[in-house]
Amino acid sequence: MDLETDIGMQPAETGDGVDYDELPTYVGYLLRRAQATIFREFERSLGDIGLTPGAFGLLMLIRANPGITQMDLANAFGIDKSTLTPVLNRLERGGLVRRKQMAHDRRYNALYFEESQEDFFAGARTRVRNFEQSVADRLSPQEQRELVRLIGKLQSHD
Repeated sequence: MDLETDIGMQPAETGDGVDYDELPTYVGYLLRRAQATIFREFERSLGDIGLTPGAFGLLMLIRANPGITQMDLANAFGIDKSTLTPVLNRLERGGLVRRKQMAHDRRYNALYFEESQEDFFAGARTRVRNFEQSVADRLSPQEQRELVRLIGKLQSHD
């Protein structure tokens, strides 16, 4: 299948003088570029609260799953434990989460959201929702549903 011809895609015009060869026809490359763009916008919009998109996602999962282990959190988020640890360290230093050794196996930590940070979290979630809406508004409701469907289709092929 020739993706460029099939969907009428043209190589990215970046004006940076770089020859991207066929990279702009690779789905994975395009997804990564879109993610990088959205993450930059997120950090511009919400950087003042000290949360990256990944840190916010982890915080949301910890808050929704009190006592979740680091391994289960890494699996749920789709990252390996070594990537997770530095983010958890920052969240812990920021007073947003705490670790507690599990009684039955001291090699594992259970993670808890600090309830004293509920107001901070509520404000952050409102701002993230507004940001997400601004991203979604670039697509029609039908395009949003189609994008979600297609991304789900890409993820289901393990």
